[in-house]
Amino acid sequence: MRSLPPAILLLLIALAACRPGGVETPLPVTDRPAPTRTAAPSATPTASATATLTPTATPTPTATFTPTPTPTPTPPAWRALAPGISEVEVAAPIPDRDDGATFTVYAVRIDPARASFRVMWDGLARSMADWQALTEAEVVVNGGFFSGDNRPVGRLVMDGEMVGWPLDPEARIGVPGLFAVLDGQPEIYALGRSTYTPRGMRFDWAVESYPMLLLPGRQPAYPPTDGEAARRTVIGMDGEGRVVILVVDGAIFSLAGLSRWLAASNLNLDVALNLDGGRSSGMAVRAGDRSILIPAYVPLPVVIAVDAGG
Repeated sequence: MRSLPPAILLLLIALAACRPGGVETPLPVTDRPAPTRTAAPSATPTASATATLTPTATPTPTATFTPTPTPTPTPPAWRALAPGISEVEVAAPIPDRDDGATFTVYAVRIDPARASFRVMWDGLARSMADWQALTEAEVVVNGGFFSGDNRPVGRLVMDGEMVGWPLDPEARIGVPGLFAVLDGQPEIYALGRSTYTPRGMRFDWAVESYPMLLLPGRQPAYPPTDGEAARRTVIGMDGEGRVVILVVDGAIFSLAGLSRWLAASNLNLDVALNLDGGRSSGMAVRAGDRSILIPAYVPLPVVIAVDAGG
């Protein structure tokens, strides 16, 4: 095969390069365009939904019931009359009245460290004024119940000697009680309800009566039923061991109503005993420049006398 002339050979080579599918002559490295790189977009991190915790609601504290304290009654303004003896007037609401009407109750308070007690009976009935003249005591108050022949109904002890007889359980009402004095120290016993039930009545002075109006601890003692209202005489002891004697000089209280009022009053009574009432209620006071007489409507055979400075 004959060799082609150089010019024809060059022409053929050029034509071959122009045909599709021909061999591409690579460009020099220095002339090759740098590949354009489209940077993959950085993924914007989806913010993790950080759970925002709803704070637990602080529970509203349940209102704790605080009981309203019962108001403590203002103590009465006692006035000194003589060594160991004071007086006061106390306003008591009149039951079954809604207009705020009150009744004045007269009371005396005796300090047993500075005054003394006697129980008096001699078979004769006297007025309050006569009893005070006879005893020369600063205070004289009616005692327990008595019979038509002036004998005590219930036991008495006078200067260590006992007279009278026990109360008839069929005749008395409520819990009977005993006001007693031994070696100058007074006490009030709820008979059958206390640590002492008298057998020999070993006291210096004593009066048995009924019913108890306040059991020890300021407990109303009379059944919660109302009876007839009448004048009343009460002997009690307060939280300091002093004796309080009061007279309701009017038909204001039934025994049940009197028991409730004493428990709620400002007299600070711990225990109280009903003495004879009605026509028998009375008190005479003569101390210093004070002279008070609440007369009984009948002569009395039994009284309690209080001597100042004893």
